[in-house]
Amino acid sequence: ILQSKLTELKFSTKDIIYIGLLAALCAVATTIRVKIPGGAMVHMGTAAIFTTSILFGGLYGGLGAAIGSALFDLIGGHTQYLFFSFVIKGICGLIVGYMTAGYLPPTVKVPVASMGRIVTALLVGAIWTAFGYFLAWWFVLDSITVAFGNIQFSLMTSAAGFVVAMILAPKLQKYFRKR
Repeated sequence: ILQSKLTELKFSTKDIIYIGLLAALCAVATTIRVKIPGGAMVHMGTAAIFTTSILFGGLYGGLGAAIGSALFDLIGGHTQYLFFSFVIKGICGLIVGYMTAGYLPPTVKVPVASMGRIVTALLVGAIWTAFGYFLAWWFVLDSITVAFGNIQFSLMTSAAGFVVAMILAPKLQKYFRKR
């Protein structure tokens, strides 16, 4: 079913602009970060991914997350993670958006997702992201021990994103669905 939707999908100028704006929002939000001892960081990029995926669905959320996260890595000097971020964050946005708002953007009125669906989607997105980055760290740093040690930082970033999305998304959902 998904493949048939993808082959029929044609991006309009409006779609490209929305995806570009969501990617820019993700990249900029990732620069808002708090350093944690040990060289890791907790950033607001995940909050942007979670919130925009709930609002705009899996396609917009996934592409915005993939492009924005990769753009941050490219500009921020984290090029060793660029491919990983593109895939991991893109799938995270797709998962959260699909579970809450559907795959395609909300051109058709989609009912506001229940809090239970939002919580479940965010938890699945957080688990996927932690697993994906565990594999990325293991590959890039060539140490399973360091990769295990870094999982806590991924979960902290997702927890911050979870809190922000739980506050913003329900309020913004009602606003965007009215338009």
